[in-house]
Amino acid sequence: MRPDRTPVAVPDSRYRGDFEGFRFAPNGKLVVLQGEFRAQDFWKLDLASGARRRLTQLQPGYSVRSFDVSPDGREILFDRVREQSDIVLIELAR
Repeated sequence: MRPDRTPVAVPDSRYRGDFEGFRFAPNGKLVVLQGEFRAQDFWKLDLASGARRRLTQLQPGYSVRSFDVSPDGREILFDRVREQSDIVLIELAR
């Protein structure tokens, strides 16, 4: 919604999963996670024009559970999960 309360059309951005699939970048663009389960990629959507640009081509087989965009909009931090992966315990020095 614009400050004058008029609606803004949002481009179609579907994703699958039980996670939040979008974040707003500082430049007003929308970063979304799209794709089938275990075949997801990040895309940048321009809400004004509806233009979209693919940002990644991640190797399939993993599921992204959460992500965030850095304050300057130049980096995406995310985790990936796959079935039958290793669990590692790291003991920190006290």
